Amino acid sequence: MVLLAHLSDTHFNTRGRSSERAERVMAFLADLPTRPDAILVSGDIADEGSAEEYAQARSVLLDADLPVLILPGNHDDRALMREVLFGQEPSRQPINQVHRVKGLTLAMLDSSIPGKGEGALDELTYTWLTDLLAATPAEDSVVLAMHHPPVPIHSTVVDPIRLTNPERLAEIVAGDDRVVGVLTGHAHVPITTVFAGKPLAVAPSVASFIGCDWEVSAPGHVPIDYAPDPSLYFHVIEDRRLLTALRPVPMGGWLSEPLE
Repeated sequence: MVLLAHLSDTHFNTRGRSSERAERVMAFLADLPTRPDAILVSGDIADEGSAEEYAQARSVLLDADLPVLILPGNHDDRALMREVLFGQEPSRQPINQVHRVKGLTLAMLDSSIPGKGEGALDELTYTWLTDLLAATPAEDSVVLAMHHPPVPIHSTVVDPIRLTNPERLAEIVAGDDRVVGVLTGHAHVPITTVFAGKPLAVAPSVASFIGCDWEVSAPGHVPIDYAPDPSLYFHVIEDRRLLTALRPVPMGGWLSEPLE
C-alpha cells in the first residue's frame, strides 16, 4: 500500500494568510500516526510567481522529513521554482519529475504554459512520459499528476483554462493497465470523476474555495470563498486501485469531542 497526501494551490503571497494555512496542513501531516509515503503539491505554489513567495514555500513545504513533490501551475514561474525551491539552474523548460515508492511510479507532468492560464502538455513532456512508461516495470502501478484538469468540471473559472490537449494523454491512460488514476489541482474544489476510463481526482486548494457553475449568480461572477478551513486529499494505491479521501484541516487544531 502507498499513501499519498495531496495538496494543491497554496498560493503563497506576501500577506501571510496562505503561509499560515499551509503551515497548519503540514503540521497536521507531521502529527499523523501513519505518515504518508510522500506529499504531492499539484501546482500554483505561488500567487504571483515571485522569488519571495517561493522562499516562503520552501520554508513551509520543504521542512518536512519525508518527500515533498512539487509541480508548477499557471501562477508559477518555472525558472524561479527551479532556482529558489529546487536549488537548480533556472530554466523555462517543462518541470517533469518522477517519484518511485513501494511499487508505485508517480509521473508528474508540467502542464503549465508560461504566461498563460490554460494548460497543455508539450512534445517534450509527451516524449518524457512515453520514455518513462517504457522503462517502468510491468508490475508497477502508475499515477499521473499535473496541475490542469483534462476534462470540463462545471467551473466557469477553470473550464476555460483547463488542459487544452488531453487527447493524446487519454490514449496513454486508457491504453496502459498500470495507470490507476490521474491527480490534478487548479479548481480550488474537490472533485472526483473519470478520465479515459480511470479515476480523476481534482484536489481542493489550501488557500480558498471556488464554487462551481451552480453557484454563479451573474455573468462574470466568481464565487470565491476564503472562509473554509484548508483541506487536502489522501490517496491510497493498493492492488492496482486508487482510493481517495477528503480531509479538512481545522485552523484551530483537533476537536476530539463533539460540540454540545
